[in-house]
Amino acid sequence: MFVILQNKRYSMPPLSEGMRAAYRKPEINHVKFFVRASALLSMLLLSGCSEVWCWPFDCTSSKSSSGVVDDSGQSAATMGEIAPATPGSSAEFDLGKVTWLHTNVSSWPVTHNLTVDIGGGVICMNFGGTTAWPSAQIDHTSGAYKINVNANPWVFVHQNGQWYGGTWEWMTPNGNCKNITSVEGGHIKQPPLVGWDPTPGETLYFMVSSIARGANLNNYQARTDVVKVIWP
Repeated sequence: MFVILQNKRYSMPPLSEGMRAAYRKPEINHVKFFVRASALLSMLLLSGCSEVWCWPFDCTSSKSSSGVVDDSGQSAATMGEIAPATPGSSAEFDLGKVTWLHTNVSSWPVTHNLTVDIGGGVICMNFGGTTAWPSAQIDHTSGAYKINVNANPWVFVHQNGQWYGGTWEWMTPNGNCKNITSVEGGHIKQPPLVGWDPTPGETLYFMVSSIARGANLNNYQARTDVVKVIWP
């Protein structure tokens, strides 16, 4: 190897093997870097992760919750089940064994099926008789005017080895949805359920009948079937 300085030619000693290796080391490192980067990019593409910014994290995650998404469209309540508890036990539901806190309507004919939908702070009790059943007038709670009513919703509660059934509201034609907070003992207004409040997971049964709270104002007897609901 030669170096020319001020028109003079000087010879330089040859590079040692160690120095040659030192010069080659950066080149080898660059090659290794590109090989590793290419391998990682290939793995990324083969994994199906199209969003590069998610690597090296779990590309299977999404913006949705990690829990199971329920897109069945069903409400929080269990609809249309009349399956009893252990047959013969006190928890087995039977209209014939209910202690009625309002008019006993067990013998009234079932004219319509009931569906119960709970959500958004309301409970909706839908049945075909909402406009078919005749109405009667009662005083509004304010006392300022009268309203037309034609049904009462029922709830059946199991306490101390006994089923109790009581009405908890008035229903107007097409007025099938009530505030969920209305389902409680303060609306039933009859012991022993005066202080009762439903708890999540509690098994309840619901029904709608023509007017049965107090006097049978419209002299009409009809009811829906009974629907089991697991309280949300």
